[in-house]
Amino acid sequence: MKKNRITQSVIIGLTTLVATATWAGLENILFKSNNWLWPIIGFFILLIFLSLNWLLTKSKAILLITFFFVLISFLFSFSFKIEYLIILLAAFLLFYFASERAMNEKESRIKIEVVRILKRGLPFVLTGLFLVVATAYYFSPLALTGQNEITIPRPLFNKIISPFLGGVEQFGLNLEIEDEIYNRINQEINKQSQAYKDYFTLGLAMGLFFALKMIGIPFMWLIIFLTLGIFKILKATGAIKIQEQAVLKEIIEV
Repeated sequence: MKKNRITQSVIIGLTTLVATATWAGLENILFKSNNWLWPIIGFFILLIFLSLNWLLTKSKAILLITFFFVLISFLFSFSFKIEYLIILLAAFLLFYFASERAMNEKESRIKIEVVRILKRGLPFVLTGLFLVVATAYYFSPLALTGQNEITIPRPLFNKIISPFLGGVEQFGLNLEIEDEIYNRINQEINKQSQAYKDYFTLGLAMGLFFALKMIGIPFMWLIIFLTLGIFKILKATGAIKIQEQAVLKEIIEV
């Protein structure tokens, strides 16, 4: 029992540390355009630790405290915005719902079935994390890159406009006219689009969220199998033990 508590405490502490490092890595990407590799690895490790918490932790209060620290550590890297707070609250509610489903699945089973337990909770945790990531992206310089000016691809423009300029080619004015029309159209598009500029970034953030949701399906299964492997190693080494308990049951006698 003492060894189980030590293992549980170590996992909870590491979960918070990994979350803090992962949010810091995400901030570096969105604000400084660094490599995506380390934050992706960080999210893998973070989700494995959160999954192990469902398997090893008996107290729902401890789970909620862990989730709170995971989310609040986001603000250490991204500072405070009311929009961040709203999304973090939504993510916390998703984490809470995920924990209820996972813990209820664990308690209702006669035997511990790791895959079933994790499948009940991970989709909602992933949704919460993706919401936070998409929100961070929305307020980042990365989302604004290239949004100050919209430019039609020149090859596409040439294919469209060339048939209409056939009559002036004989005068050698085709290139000059194309350049003038191309520049004028781009200027007009950017002029008319200023009123909708904020929606471009919102659309990109929503697109990122749905892209992450699609990627999240294989991502989730990889986390489940990795967590299952770690759980079996912990059980084999004696770090955790599974004990059978007698269950009281009402019966009718005649």
